[in-house]
Amino acid sequence: MLPPSKPKRPSLLAAIGLTPLLLPGCASDLQKPQVPALGTSTSFTSPVSVNKALARLPWWQTGLPPELQPRVEKMLQANTEIRIAAQDVAEQRAQLDLAEAQRWVDISADASGNVQTSNGDRSTRAQLGVDLRMPLDVFERLKDSRDAAAFDLAASLAQYEQQRLDQVERFVLSYIDAAESKQLLELLDQQIDTVSTLLRLTELRFGQGLVSSVDVLQQREQLATLRQQPARVELQLVQAISAMDELRGQLPGSSTEIPPGLPAMAEEFAIDQPAQLLLRHPRLIEKRAALLASDKRYVAALNERLPDVSLSSAALLRLVAGDSTRILSAAIEAAVALFDSGRQDAIDAQKRAALERAGIEYLQTWLATVRDANDLVEELRANKALLQLSENRGKVASALFDSTRRRYERGISDYLPVLAALSSLQQQQRDHLALQAQRLRLIVRLHSAMGLPAPPAEDKPAGEPA
Repeated sequence: MLPPSKPKRPSLLAAIGLTPLLLPGCASDLQKPQVPALGTSTSFTSPVSVNKALARLPWWQTGLPPELQPRVEKMLQANTEIRIAAQDVAEQRAQLDLAEAQRWVDISADASGNVQTSNGDRSTRAQLGVDLRMPLDVFERLKDSRDAAAFDLAASLAQYEQQRLDQVERFVLSYIDAAESKQLLELLDQQIDTVSTLLRLTELRFGQGLVSSVDVLQQREQLATLRQQPARVELQLVQAISAMDELRGQLPGSSTEIPPGLPAMAEEFAIDQPAQLLLRHPRLIEKRAALLASDKRYVAALNERLPDVSLSSAALLRLVAGDSTRILSAAIEAAVALFDSGRQDAIDAQKRAALERAGIEYLQTWLATVRDANDLVEELRANKALLQLSENRGKVASALFDSTRRRYERGISDYLPVLAALSSLQQQQRDHLALQAQRLRLIVRLHSAMGLPAPPAEDKPAGEPA
């Protein structure tokens, strides 16, 4: 579901993204605080593989396998968090329209009439008046307020985009959880079959007097322990599917669809430099918009000390006993506060503190965003190396188990080497599956950490703040 919109309003994100890093005038106006320097010349500590298609479209439209993309799009249409964020955008659009309307003409009309009778004499009286009032925004207070509302809308649009990113991440991660649980259940079934076979062989050898009852009991205990595990994994599967149902705006149990297996996802991403996050990451765009809105409100507060000027005019038509009188008037009014007991000083201080706080929060969000993305890049690199080692270990563990089982079946060796090899193989298989699922989770989280494509700058409507 897309947020309710008017033509071209979403391109406010482009206006925010293309604004210079330092606010215009901050350095020249001694009353304004300086915007913190972001330090954008950094790089990720490990190389990142870039796919140009991911730089142009939301990552889930090109970074997910085809069977998963329609599920994500359907979730985006029904998700309640996204729908709430869309209404927040609509509310901010209305606030912008209100701020825009306050800059222009107000026209009002009134009419009255009466009939009076006194000692048989009857008189009539009627009056019609039209008043027009227009603020003369000489010191651009109303324009600054309108621009602040425009930046508030940009921040709301960024929050909407962040909500989309978050909900897609949650949905795909739940899908991976469900797929991992399903594959783990299949793995457990295979392991239970293998241990059951070993138990039958042990019982057969016990009947031949080749092993003791302790051997049979140990094998049965191994099988009983293994059979307890599917219940826990099945619970994880149900919880993951319920999470996907909730994200799709459905009650738990509405869907019985189980992922067939872990999805295939390439390690390719939209960007390879942290500076590109400034134009892509919704949280950074939101904080930037909040900073610009605070700047406009601070300027408007400083200008409150200047005169308030407005133009007013009126037209009046009076009808008294059939005689009409027309009265036209026009005036320019100006008002200024001479003494306010320090009220305006307090407002200026509050707006300045809010502006400084917004600048610090922008810097804080920048540092945290780059750190999070870089940590994920490093985790993905480490996971890739661990997966390669795990594959090598799996080959060795599988060969060891096959060898010890053949020796046991031929009566060459005892069952203990088989159990040890089986235990090692089972642990290795689970570890490898966990590493595969972790890799997919890291890919999803890194896609989300790299944000969304910035809207094209040429779509910015005339008159919107830059």
